[in-house]
Order: sequence, then structure tokens, then C-alpha cells
Amino acid sequence: MMNILPKLLLLIALFFQSALVSADNNEITLLNLTNPQRSTGIQIGDVLKRSLTFETATPQQTITKALPAKGMRNDEVELIATNIELLKEGSKNQYKIELVYQVFNNATRTKVMALPAQTINITSNEKLSLPAWRFWFSPLVETSIFNAKANVQPQVKPPFIDNNQYAIGLKVFAGMLILSILGLIYVNADAKWLPFYKGNFSYAHKEIKQLSQSKLPDANSLKKAIFCLHMSFNKTYGNNLFANHLDDFISQHPRFKPLNNEIIEFFKLSNQTLFTNQIDNGHELMLKLLSLSKSLRNCERGV
Repeated sequence: MMNILPKLLLLIALFFQSALVSADNNEITLLNLTNPQRSTGIQIGDVLKRSLTFETATPQQTITKALPAKGMRNDEVELIATNIELLKEGSKNQYKIELVYQVFNNATRTKVMALPAQTINITSNEKLSLPAWRFWFSPLVETSIFNAKANVQPQVKPPFIDNNQYAIGLKVFAGMLILSILGLIYVNADAKWLPFYKGNFSYAHKEIKQLSQSKLPDANSLKKAIFCLHMSFNKTYGNNLFANHLDDFISQHPRFKPLNNEIIEFFKLSNQTLFTNQIDNGHELMLKLLSLSKSLRNCERGV
């Protein structure tokens, strides 16, 4: 009985030793472990990254499932992201895992903190062991927040931009825009009640413009258009204007001289239409009267 007991104890010791050796063999050897470059001056909200490189035959999908869950906290340090990258394929694939942490400590004095020691159980036979990595946490304010508020400096206002160089250009372009709009109104408006729009030919052009809306003007419309122009000539001349008085009309109103030929042609056309009733193309004739009335209106306005 005394001989069996030492043998039994020796057997138990060998069993535990083999179990420890087997556990050590389950741990994957790290090819590279990279911790953050800076271990001092870490403040609240700072992001710290550590990466590790290793080899294993386990597929990437299995390793991804074994990674620690996002949002895990340890000593006011939260895991905010995990990434895995396949670096090399072969009989044993080479992987790189990146763990991203963020510091949320609100201590008011400098203290030592650490990225936690991490054990990643990839499979039942393989695991990764990461040691803790210590760093110095530096608070934004080393005293209470009340003292900090008393010493807060006002924010610097943004510098003013000198807009004088743009103001001159803006005024110039605004003036040009206003003059352009007024010019367009002056040239194209037909309202007789507006200032400078009470001219005789302005009224005639407005009437002929309304008569020309019909695609097939009849003889009465053409005669009305011709009478409107004759009435405008008579009012401008101050008397009934006939073809033999055109030179006198032009001498009294030289602003119509550029349209001398068109006016002579109008009187010929008027005699042909009113006294012979020969109308070849009523639509074309109406367009000629509309164009002539507009030209006379522009001359009347001095455009």
C-alpha cells in the first residue's frame, strides 16, 4: 500500500503537467503585435488602435465570429471596432486583426489606464492571448469644472472679409440690370397710359398687333389696320397727310427719315388696297403693317 501511494501521486503530477503543456500548445504564436505609438497625454474621446498578426489554418469566417463584440467596456475603455484582413494564403493563412478602442474616462487627475488583456478563443484548440497595454490618461481639466468655467476665455470671432471690392461691382451690375430692364420695357411696352407712351404710332401698333392675332385676316381687318396708321400719320402731321406731302412730313419730323422708303411704299399699298380692293395675301400684308407700325413707334420714341 505504501508503494502504490507515491506512484499514484507521481501519475497525478504527470497528468497535470501534460494538461498544462497541452494548454500552452493551444495558444497561437503572434508574428507581430503593434500597440499605439503614444502612451502619454491620452484624453477623453481619443481613439487607440492595436493590431496583431498571426498564422492559422482556421478560415476567416470562423475567426470573425470569435472576435470580441463591439461595445465591450473595460476600465472606461470601449471597443468601438474590429477588423480582420487576410494577408497571405497558404497551408496556414496569415491574418491581421485590428482592435479599435476609445477612451471615455472623465477623471480630473492624471491616472494610469490600460487597454485590457484579451483572450480570443478562435476554436476549441486555438486561442489568441493579448497582454494589457498601459498608458497615462491626461484630463482636460485637472481641477473641478467650476474652476474651469471661471477661467474660460471667450471664443475668437471670425475675421471680417472686406467686401468693398465686391460692393462696387455689385452696384455697377445692378445699375446695368435696371437700365436693361427699363430699356426692354421702353422698347416693347404698348400701354398708352405710361409716361412717354402716348405717341400716335404706339397706339396704332397696339391696335394692329391685336388685329394680327387672326391667322387669316379678312378685308375689314386689313382696312382697320391701314386706317389706324393713316390716323397716326394725320395726328402727327397735324393735318390730313397724303402721298404728295410726305417730303413736308419728313422735314417736320426728321426722326422718321430712316423709314422714308417704307412710308412711301405704305401709301402706295394703301391706295391699292382701299381703292382697288386688290388683296393678294392678307396675312403677309398684315405682317408688313405690323412691322411698319413697330418701326414707326420706335422712331417716335427715339429708339
